[in-house]
Amino acid sequence: MITAMRVMFVVLAFALVTMASRGYAQVAAPSKSTDAASLGLADLTDDLSRQQLFGEIKAADRKGNANETARAEEATQTFNLEGPFRFPGDTKYDTALDKPRVDAHFGVDVSHYTDSAFPFELLKARNVQFLYMKATQGVRGLDGKFAYFWKRAGDLPKGKQVHRGAYHFLSACQNTDCQLDPTDWGKRQADTFVKVIRANGGLLPTDMPPVVDLEWDKPTRAAPDRWQNYEAKDIAAVVDAFVTEVQTQLHRTPMIYTTRAWWNERMKELPITATMKRTPLWLADYSKSSRASEEPRTIGDAKWALWQFTDAGTMAVGFSDAFDTNIYKGSLPALYKTLEVDEFAG
Repeated sequence: MITAMRVMFVVLAFALVTMASRGYAQVAAPSKSTDAASLGLADLTDDLSRQQLFGEIKAADRKGNANETARAEEATQTFNLEGPFRFPGDTKYDTALDKPRVDAHFGVDVSHYTDSAFPFELLKARNVQFLYMKATQGVRGLDGKFAYFWKRAGDLPKGKQVHRGAYHFLSACQNTDCQLDPTDWGKRQADTFVKVIRANGGLLPTDMPPVVDLEWDKPTRAAPDRWQNYEAKDIAAVVDAFVTEVQTQLHRTPMIYTTRAWWNERMKELPITATMKRTPLWLADYSKSSRASEEPRTIGDAKWALWQFTDAGTMAVGFSDAFDTNIYKGSLPALYKTLEVDEFAG
């Protein structure tokens, strides 16, 4: 009897371990309070992935660079931030300059397009400092993996913690929503984002600042950018309203994610608003020249805080798919100060 019980215990323990090991390879069902239906939202299914939007940036770069001589020069440059970029080796050593990296801190970002087996538990060991995840889009869209990813990041044990962050993809209005004033449209999107963040426990002092993603808003790659129906001043009004409302409700200064290629198309010569000047800037720039100089092309003379330099980051061991990769250039204390983030308790 004792032997039989021991056998049953071993079998049960093995089953539990197996289930736990497979748990991160599956999407845990959101709790009743965080799923789309409970929040009055809809799971995102047809939004463009980061890889598809990456194509928009590359196309805009090609269109804007008609100087063949400049392109020929660019092709011969040595890339310090090589793509694909591999963790952790390339985060610690600059192979182009043949020397260790200093004052460079890296982060990644994910969405429902990212495999659920993405190894959160390995990120710290791979020299990743922060992790952003998509939360919402427009006024009705919820990333179906956000609750799962957010909790996994928040549950990382001491020594494996990375600073988590959430972003909202800002959308242009559609149909009857276009009857709203741009300021009201921005506030409504902020309310959606805040509702989802609060439903998932809110922001901790160790979390990264909330982000508004401002770029091409297309239902498909072949479709026109919905922002083309806006005047630049109205786009700015939507952004300002979103930033102001999120800051008021969550008591954190949001960061703006954008790319100069889109900005030059839609915002043209419109001066950056006072509200935007108070927000940190996260730039997407995958050009060869920027990776060679390790300096992204910014908007006007705006100072950038984070730079997304490739969508082709990889891990030497632990995950085979490519993912978005970002850098903060400066000391870790400077990162905490600039982005108003607390360190994890010792």
